Formats: sequence, C-alpha cells, structure tokens
Amino acid sequence: DPDSGDNGRLQYSLVGGQTNEFDINENTGQIFTVSVAGKAGMFYLQVQAADQGTRRLTAQTTVNVTVDSSSSSNVVMLVLNQKISAVERKSVEVQRVLEEKLGWNVYVLNIYSKESDRNSRSSTDETQVDIIAFDEAHQEVPAEDVKRSV
Repeated sequence: DPDSGDNGRLQYSLVGGQTNEFDINENTGQIFTVSVAGKAGMFYLQVQAADQGTRRLTAQTTVNVTVDSSSSSNVVMLVLNQKISAVERKSVEVQRVLEEKLGWNVYVLNIYSKESDRNSRSSTDETQVDIIAFDEAHQEVPAEDVKRSV
C-alpha cells in the first residue's frame, strides 16, 4: 500500500476457504499450515488485506495451496517445549532463527501438537514443528545434515 501512516499499514486475515487447516500472520501475510498432515490436494483460501485508516479499505484474493502427497524424506521434526499457540504466533521468528543457525532457507511445513482440542492447545507444553531446508541452489538439504546442524 503506497499510503503512509495508518492508511499504509496492512492487516491480513483469512476470510474464507479451508481456514481450519491454515493460519495467516496478520502483519506479514505469511500463510502457514496448522493441520494438513496426511492430506493432499488443492486448498483454496480467501485472503483479505485491510489498511488501518479511518475509512478502512480492503481487498481480497483467492490463494490456491497445493499439498503434495509425495512426502519428502528430508522433512525434519523439531520438538519445542512451548505451547502450540505461542509457536504459531512466532512461526516467522522460529523460521528466521533456524535460517540464521543453519545457513539455509528453511520452510515450516507444519506446526502441531498431540492435543488437537482447542482448549488443550494452550495448555500443552510440547509442540512439534516439521521443517525442510533448501541450499543456495534450491536443492533439498538431506534430513541428516539438518539434524547434525540443529
């Protein structure tokens, strides 16, 4: 948004589609998975961007997400001693820290907990995060190399 001040500050939200499987960072617009493990196919999400001005202007678009059934053998599962709600809110920071530590591009594929119930999600202190890393040539980094570097 080329405006300045509140008129230039955008807030993103999922307003339709399969929103139980995905979430969005309201400040950056980054979409991430919540619960697509074991699912394959095309997911359709309706994303809205809204400025924060007095006369709030909005725009919407449909985002198509393809979940590939051929799972990579280079997915690494990390276990964090944090509540899932905290990890989901900080997923961009988790990704950034991992990229700095590993020196590769890291993608968070899934954030989940053994507890699927919404009430349990805020009380369980163990969250699992599936990641995959890519090197400078955009090739998957073998899971063993990622594990050795974490």
